[in-house]
Amino acid sequence: MKMKWIMGWVVVVVLATSAWGQQLKCSVCGAPLIGTYYKDIDQLTGETNLVCADCEKLDRCSVCGLPVKTGFTRLMDGRILCARETAAAICSEDEAQTIVQNAHSDIDRLFSRYMDFPSKNVEVSFVDKFHLQNLFFAPGFQSACATVNGATASNPLGDGKYLHTIDLLTCMSKTHLMAVSAHEYTHAWMNENANPGRVAALDRDTKEAFCELVAYKYMANRNETLEMGSIRRNGYTRGKINVLIAADEKYGFNAVVEWVKAGEDNRLDLANLDRIRAVRGTTYSPRSVSVTWTPVPAAAPTLVPNTLKLKGISGSEDHRFALINNTTFEPMEKASVRVGQTNVSVRCLEIHSDSVVIQVDGSNHTQQLFLQASN
Repeated sequence: MKMKWIMGWVVVVVLATSAWGQQLKCSVCGAPLIGTYYKDIDQLTGETNLVCADCEKLDRCSVCGLPVKTGFTRLMDGRILCARETAAAICSEDEAQTIVQNAHSDIDRLFSRYMDFPSKNVEVSFVDKFHLQNLFFAPGFQSACATVNGATASNPLGDGKYLHTIDLLTCMSKTHLMAVSAHEYTHAWMNENANPGRVAALDRDTKEAFCELVAYKYMANRNETLEMGSIRRNGYTRGKINVLIAADEKYGFNAVVEWVKAGEDNRLDLANLDRIRAVRGTTYSPRSVSVTWTPVPAAAPTLVPNTLKLKGISGSEDHRFALINNTTFEPMEKASVRVGQTNVSVRCLEIHSDSVVIQVDGSNHTQQLFLQASN
């Protein structure tokens, strides 16, 4: 509490303080919080930000939802990107196309046991917010909330063949673009591989949740925890994403895929997760199962230096991408890479025309991996 004498009157100015007695400041303008202030949630990180009354009235970032004062970008379609999102935004269509292609390759390998995502019969375009919103009034597109970042239409050509058109929002971050690409490619897979009547009968939120589940598992494989948290927190599927995550953890991803293709119910709930086993063509009977687990000695760890392989290099000379095992890298990017039965953390230091220089987490030495003719 500070006291000032002004013309004989005592003016009391109350400053907000933390539990440790430190003066709290506005996350936007940095001014001390005096009187009324607000708690705003960063939609990407989930963190709580304290915002003063003046900054609370400002325009907000279209991605994180926080007020913006300086360093932000206003796009032609009216979207606003804060300084953090401006730095992360991929606004080059060529670069975005490369990221989408790599994301398709990633999920095709990651889910190869369960799904075969369409590729040659898919057209990907990048559009602004207005174009994307208008698509949802056109036949063949799914209705969606205002925060939607992509749309997919599957057009039957006869003889079981389709042409899929995917429209993605411009200027998303690389990680978010990868997650949205996985989501939209899953729509294309579902429309091409599940019975049309089954797709139409599926509860909308559950249908979207399945696409989000694929994106979530893809982000988990890359150890993209921020994007994983964002997928679970957003209200797009009205909580159904958490239902399918629970079903995946309890019954396995294959059970989820088979239920999506031929399940007897049009939705799942946490109270009846076992209904995921109710699939047409199989016999389902609810029962209690007692399982006894026998400890198994852990297998010897895979020798990382012998199993990390450079699978491909793409992009332009000025901005290359490298595919190491199941993971796509940019220069100086750190990510989780699948090796044998485990994951290792790898940083890609340099990307050349036919090789990369990497460093495995915990090692003081770098390695150079070369493209192999057999790849």
